Order: sequence, then structure tokens, then C-alpha cells
Amino acid sequence: MSYSVVGSGPVLVLVHGVGKGGQSAFGHLVDQFAERNTVVIPDLSGSEAAVDDGAALTIEQLAEEVSAVIADVTSDPVDLVGFSLGGSVVVATAGLHPEQVRRVIPVGGLVETDLYMRNLIGLTLSLSHDAVAFGRVLTTTAFSPRFVNGLSGLAEVDGLGAELSPSSGRLRQLDLLVRVDIRGLAEKVQAEALVVGCSPDAAVPTEHSRELAATIPGASYVEMDSGHMVLFEKPVEFVELVNDFIHKP
Repeated sequence: MSYSVVGSGPVLVLVHGVGKGGQSAFGHLVDQFAERNTVVIPDLSGSEAAVDDGAALTIEQLAEEVSAVIADVTSDPVDLVGFSLGGSVVVATAGLHPEQVRRVIPVGGLVETDLYMRNLIGLTLSLSHDAVAFGRVLTTTAFSPRFVNGLSGLAEVDGLGAELSPSSGRLRQLDLLVRVDIRGLAEKVQAEALVVGCSPDAAVPTEHSRELAATIPGASYVEMDSGHMVLFEKPVEFVELVNDFIHKP
């Protein structure tokens, strides 16, 4: 595993979901977050930079990887942000290691995969032999219609889709997304939590974020007017939301 550290201040760990890794998901937000935080971005198993045995992934495994990075950086509790699959991972981390987590923000996360998501992921995986089609399915569901319609054409859509190419790691990440079930761990979270839902979200439908907020004890909930890829559709608003929560008195 590798991770980067930028900035100064309270430690903020940003955990990616399905994709190439931490920089691909959060790299465009690092400078803004680093103005007030020590920003830590790990690359978990399944990402391009991580090297492991290639076995099937589990949420618990990825949560232990996050825990190991935290322990390597600091002995104090940190703030955790997790996007998509990473949202479930940070909740699991907080449930397994409450002493390491001060505040936790799952974004577009979920408690348990449902039939809609298994169907969607199954369709995506069936196209793994065709990188363009694979990327188009993921971008079509990850971004809102408003965002996609604002692009210049299919070439730009395919450029976004290339970031989600059907690598072996990506396929393992999607296979894990089919199997997510963190209810028991979410119920153990002691950290203060802010669950962020996206609407409209065709990748991880909004009701999953609402369920996650209802499952984590005492969690707050906010919904953003964005597709699943809120990190790219509403970057300024997202950074402000996270900073307001982790820096409040």
C-alpha cells in the first residue's frame, strides 16, 4: 500500500471507492483541503498503486488497511471521508477501530447491496471485454444527466470512462460492491457521523445513504443536488461541507 500526506492541521483521511485510487478520486480537491488539514490519501487494494495477492476483497480487509495507514501517520483520532464503496469502508473502520476515528463522513455509501445494484453491477461486469462500453455504463450511472449533457460529446464521456477501465483491480472492487453488508459494523460506530447522500444518484441510489444514516447511531444526514460523482459535480460545495463539519466546535 502507498499513501500521500499533504498540508498541516488536523488529520483528514480521504478514502476512495471503485476506481484507480486516491489521487484519481480526490486529487483535484487536495489543495483546498490541505489549507486547513493534514490530508492523507491511501491507495487501497484493488487500486492501481496497491500490490496484493489478487484475492477477493472484503470490507473488513480494506478497513484494516485504512486503520494501518492511520496508525502509521498519527496516534490521535482522525477524521475520515469515504466516497462510494469507500463510504462503507470508513464506516467499517469506525466500527472496528473506534479509538482511531473522531468524525466520519460517508459519501454515496451503503449498508447493504440490493437487487438494483447487483443487476447494475452485473451488467457492467458483463461488458468487461469492451473497455469503452464498460466506461460508458459507469459514467452514465455515476454522473447526473445534467452533468453529462454539459459535456462536449461522447469523446469527453469516454475520457471520463477511461478512468474506470476494466482492470483486474476494478473488477475485484466491483465484485466487492456486489457483496457489501456492513450493518453490524455501522451499528457499532461511536464517532460523530455526517452521511452525505446524492440526488439523483443512479449508481448507489439515494435511499442507501438514507438507510446508512438511520443505521449509524446519532448520525446527521445531508443530501446534495448531484449525481453520484459529487466530488466532481460539486467540488467547491463538497469541500465546504466537509470542512464545516470537521472544524465545527
